[in-house]
Amino acid sequence: MTLRIWALGMAAGTLGALPHALRAYAQEPRDFLFKLALELVPYSAWALLGPLVLAVFRRVPPEGPRLGRNLGILLVAGAGFAQLHVFLLAPVMAELQQWSSRGVSFTTGLWELLLGRGAVGYFEYLLFLAAWAALRSARRARERELAESRLAVQLAETRLRALRAQLDPHFLFNTLNAVTGLVRQHRNPEAVEALVELGHLLRASLEGRGDHEVPLEDELELVRRYLGIEQLRFGGRLAVHLEPEPGTLRALVPSLILQPLVENAIKHGTARRVGRGHILVRSVREGRVLRLEVRDDGPGLRAGGAGGTGIGVANTRDRIRERYGAPYGLTLEDLPEGGVLARVELPYVEARADMRDEEVRSRA
Repeated sequence: MTLRIWALGMAAGTLGALPHALRAYAQEPRDFLFKLALELVPYSAWALLGPLVLAVFRRVPPEGPRLGRNLGILLVAGAGFAQLHVFLLAPVMAELQQWSSRGVSFTTGLWELLLGRGAVGYFEYLLFLAAWAALRSARRARERELAESRLAVQLAETRLRALRAQLDPHFLFNTLNAVTGLVRQHRNPEAVEALVELGHLLRASLEGRGDHEVPLEDELELVRRYLGIEQLRFGGRLAVHLEPEPGTLRALVPSLILQPLVENAIKHGTARRVGRGHILVRSVREGRVLRLEVRDDGPGLRAGGAGGTGIGVANTRDRIRERYGAPYGLTLEDLPEGGVLARVELPYVEARADMRDEEVRSRA
């Protein structure tokens, strides 16, 4: 910041000296560089005083609860700096303007310089103070913005972790309920197979517990295992179709984004049907948007099906809103042919082909 103020001061001094040098050159068209140097001398003296002036500014900043007192001190200090500025100028000007050869004593020249440059020097000091205060205020504003931005990110990450922590037990309890149902029906082989699949699900969930985003292919693998458990539970009453668009498999999606929607479709769709139910999970890319869809052929929203207010669906909505904001989100709607369509829209971001799993997770 000190270097910036010094550079700005020298640039302003050069711009201020140039018109005076040009005017003097117009009156006497010779020695332009000498005339420019003569006009630049006062600003060079300020450059020497700059570090001391800045030290005073930092020690007595024009802000805070003692603003009036500090401003008073700075204004009084300005008068002293203006005089010191003249004292630094005097020997240089005496040499350049050849006071002795013109019969002007050093005391007389100093007094005339004090009268001629004192007020101007004080005004220059005030400009210096105003520039420093403006730069300091701008820097503090940027620091506040950065701090607020970091705080907002931290709060969002904390909320995402809380939502994920809320979702995991819900997911586990519902899966255990499905296994319990198999045991109560004395379908022990299916129950054992379901527990094996549950173990895979828990391992995948725990390994990715700190992740906010995973490749879609990993998310679909978790959904496939969950649906495998549900198919053991419902037997021939549940038909599952996974139809991801091949080009979307490396897209990054929030972890556990599909499982609550699939669970919701089974609970409010297949479980309410007497006959066979169908669950369709698909993904498509539309420009910069990734669309995930979960369809069921249950009774629908108007017929008392999924209302979208359960933990899983509400949690999914909150996670998308916290992570991506508008216009992305989750919608539920009745299908004309019957059933419900859950649609998730996310920004399309593809994991690099050479990304290791650890690198993908580090994006969270």
